[in-house]
Amino acid sequence: RGHRARVLQRRRLLQVLVPAASQLQAWWRVVLGERQLRKLRSVVERFTEGHRRLVAELCAMLQTADAPAEPAHCERTTTAAVGEVRATTNGGSGGWLSPSERRTSDAPDAAARGRRFPMWVTLRVGLPEDAPSPPAFGGSQIYSARTAALRRAGGALGTFFCDASNVDTRDDDGHYLVRRSWKHFDAILDFMRDGSCSLPGGYVPTTYDTRPPSSEDDELLEFVREVAYYGLPELLLQAMRKLLTLKYGANPQTLALLKARGLPVG
Repeated sequence: RGHRARVLQRRRLLQVLVPAASQLQAWWRVVLGERQLRKLRSVVERFTEGHRRLVAELCAMLQTADAPAEPAHCERTTTAAVGEVRATTNGGSGGWLSPSERRTSDAPDAAARGRRFPMWVTLRVGLPEDAPSPPAFGGSQIYSARTAALRRAGGALGTFFCDASNVDTRDDDGHYLVRRSWKHFDAILDFMRDGSCSLPGGYVPTTYDTRPPSSEDDELLEFVREVAYYGLPELLLQAMRKLLTLKYGANPQTLALLKARGLPVG
């Protein structure tokens, strides 16, 4: 009887320690399920990485545009304030004039002499020669605008032309330098002048054209970044709304989630 009891005890232990085939199958299904879940999560993260970066970038632009700005008092705004605007809208890069490009003078500054900007000013818009620029949009272009219109539009240009100490910060040809690509500046300047402009569309190159093809949402994203740099909230919302409609207009659930994040949709 003692031997029989020991045999039964060992059998019970074996049943506990060695799982049955059904238990092994259930455990293996769990292992495979977790492995497939990790693979699926990795695929989803790679597929949505561009979307998540875009949403984060647009939300950051809106936060900058919605930040309360101090009222600009023309002819009294400090140059330091202009530098803060440039750093906020472009991550500290870019800017207006480098010291070597400015006209220097030993006379008192413009504000002390009562100097003012002329009624019409000219802007040389373009990236430096050593900076990468969009294909077919290298070099610089000259634009003219009324100083009052630029001030009225606000944003970075309005702040710059409200500061009398910037009157003499011109290049040797008498132009105020804007170190940005001029690709979308025509439309942005139209908005500053008239309060409206045409949003960019896709581009299909013609024969012997050096400009590469681009889709409408690619052009709009470039435009949105430029508008955010110049600090024009109304135009930013208008362009951003069209961009989101193009990319996600066929997905109401995604639009609802974007709206919950505070992005302009619909």
